[in-house]
Amino acid sequence: MSFEAHDRHIYELFNRSQYFIPRNQRRYVWTKRNWQELWEDVMLIQNGIEATHFIGSIVLYSEKDRENGISHYTIIDGQQRIITLTILLASVAFWLKCYDAEDEFNGIKQYIMARDDSDKDYIMVISEYHISLSRILERIMEISLDNLKQLTIDSFLNAYTIGKKDKNIVAAFKFYLQKIENEIQKSKKKPINYLKILRETIVNKILYVSIIASSEEDACTVFEILNARGSVLEDHELLKNFIMRGIKPKGNIDEAKAIWNEMESNIGSSIGRFVKHYATHKYRNNIQEGISDYKIIQRANKGIPTQDLLYDLQLKSRYYERLVNPSLSGENANCSELEYMVYSFFKKRRHEQIRPILHSLIHQKERNILDIKKYEEIILFLYDFVVCYNIIGQGNSNKITNIVYAMAKELENNYSDGLLQKFVSELNEKLPEKDSFYNAFSLVGWSHHGGFYDDDKDKERVKIVLEVLERHKSAAKNCEKFTIEHILDDQDDTKNGRIGNLIPLEEELNKQCNGKKFKEKLTIYKKSSFQTARNIAERYAIDKGRKFDIDERTHAIARDFYNEVLKFKINSVDSQKKKTKHNKKQKESDFSRKNIGDIVDSKQNGTEKIRKEENRQMSIFDYIS
Repeated sequence: MSFEAHDRHIYELFNRSQYFIPRNQRRYVWTKRNWQELWEDVMLIQNGIEATHFIGSIVLYSEKDRENGISHYTIIDGQQRIITLTILLASVAFWLKCYDAEDEFNGIKQYIMARDDSDKDYIMVISEYHISLSRILERIMEISLDNLKQLTIDSFLNAYTIGKKDKNIVAAFKFYLQKIENEIQKSKKKPINYLKILRETIVNKILYVSIIASSEEDACTVFEILNARGSVLEDHELLKNFIMRGIKPKGNIDEAKAIWNEMESNIGSSIGRFVKHYATHKYRNNIQEGISDYKIIQRANKGIPTQDLLYDLQLKSRYYERLVNPSLSGENANCSELEYMVYSFFKKRRHEQIRPILHSLIHQKERNILDIKKYEEIILFLYDFVVCYNIIGQGNSNKITNIVYAMAKELENNYSDGLLQKFVSELNEKLPEKDSFYNAFSLVGWSHHGGFYDDDKDKERVKIVLEVLERHKSAAKNCEKFTIEHILDDQDDTKNGRIGNLIPLEEELNKQCNGKKFKEKLTIYKKSSFQTARNIAERYAIDKGRKFDIDERTHAIARDFYNEVLKFKINSVDSQKKKTKHNKKQKESDFSRKNIGDIVDSKQNGTEKIRKEENRQMSIFDYIS
């Protein structure tokens, strides 16, 4: 196998060469997320935060010897990056032409068109499938300034686009054309000077590894080696590497390693899920982004020292340890009784999607922004909501994930009582309609004697429902230790296994009830510490002729759950007015429909106004002096 590998700059890639992408290769699939990542990397260099940016390896097959001064290659791996870089450079060229910078336009043209020894120009990147790419590039090179200024971005691109298969190519052009123009409008530099700096950043500061094979077979072998499965690092491993590279000064690297080792020791095999939930609670907007957790964290911290990120991870890992290993006693004690009940409940039922929101709530409590009373109320609400939505209503947990993830980030970064109340309201909207909830509630039950309610899961559901009911009746925060008492003996009728016939009772009192009739049990219920049992005793002691009705009580409990259990109201809801935001997509659409001449004129007029203002201020200063 014969090939050469070298570190290169982009100006060496786009240098009197022609790159061919055969039809059988993957289509251009990069999206806004990928374009944005590349743009952010370029901006970090341009703003002096990073010196260079490495885009990875590009594998090429050299088709034939250099011909008339032009080298010819087939792209084996790297076509997404090469096409995107071509579009980015062409977008710079587009604006240089718009601002009538002929010399600078001709300077960047050499990275888009390859000129042979006969002084003929050829498009450098040829896609057999995406024909529109070549057409748009050629038109940018050829169109006159006067004609260009009469068009909009949309009309220019659409005129040279062939079918829907090239919509991603067109979208990439629109993305970079708008990004560049936005920076031009913000910059205090003249447009041409800004564009020159941007061009130099792209061609001189972006690096890649060039791998050129002498045969197509060798090139494909290299590609397979580079993409071998099994060597891919997990997100937490990539994050560790990113943090260690960003520690400054380098003398602090030993401390950083010790902190990371402590985190891995404390949460063990949960480190991967911790990174996922950390990214969600602090950075992720929703679960459909299609971007890795590592990438989310890296993008938010790119170009800055990583000590603060590491310290925050260390802090949040201690919170996470409470969620995955809650403990009440001994040297490993890490939570209160109430927290232990709630965290253990979510852990046992594997409701991991709740962890990001718990992360945010714990953090705001520890910062004394969320007071302890509200904190306890909200985590109890989450417990009760899951009981009503999932355990009773049999709702799909995945349907609340978007709400939890979005609000976790908001409550972490912009906490307010109003946001907390909004979160509660959005969850409550996910509950089933009243009749559906009542029907689901009537199916909860458990029996000692087989039949419909004899499963251990049925018993667990009943215990949870009775615990929540008792807690709300007695205003106690923790009512976990009890046995299940059947008011009417469950062996008499299968209906007696239903929730309306069940109450919590101490084990000793439950034994005393064995074999007794309903009226005989009432004196025993009076002795109970559970409010639910005492209420039954009081109600039927007063009205001695009243018959106990299971259906009636089932409906009454269901009504209490639906109307009372999930009532959560923050007393100090802030009333700050929310700032309205313009629809982002509308802004992007408006940009591409603007007349190109108007866009250019607005910047040139603005620059002239600033220049005159600066001169005017200087003359006043001189006069005062």
